[in-house]
Amino acid sequence: MNTILKTLTIALFSIVFTSTALAHEDHDHDGPSSFQPQKGGVVKSTESLNIEVVNKDTKLEIYTYDMDGKVLDSTAFGLKANMKLPKSKKLENLKLDNITDSATGKFSHFEVNSKPKNTHRYTLVLEAKGPKEHHADKIEFTIELKK
Repeated sequence: MNTILKTLTIALFSIVFTSTALAHEDHDHDGPSSFQPQKGGVVKSTESLNIEVVNKDTKLEIYTYDMDGKVLDSTAFGLKANMKLPKSKKLENLKLDNITDSATGKFSHFEVNSKPKNTHRYTLVLEAKGPKEHHADKIEFTIELKK
């Protein structure tokens, strides 16, 4: 009886651990984005968007790309921006300005003019909803202010 119980226990553990290992070998949820920054900023990705944030001290430039690296028009998805200060739980709404390329007249990127006082760092919280998504993704960027 003990031999049968040991054999069943070993078989059960083998099945559980083998199936768990095989289920996650194709992708890495916490891995870095394969999309490279185009403007020298920091890139984070969702299922259908790549978002690059460039810190220009008194303003932030936010570039949005599809999965092929093409600039997404501002009407192709929903984007909201908020700021969270270090010792605060409140989110402060930030206004996103649409910036057009002067040469082409097409949408280039978003700009946020924000430099909070009495802090050297804050968290930019973006909520992005892609055109084919049914939910919005929250993406956070730590913004270090230059002195």
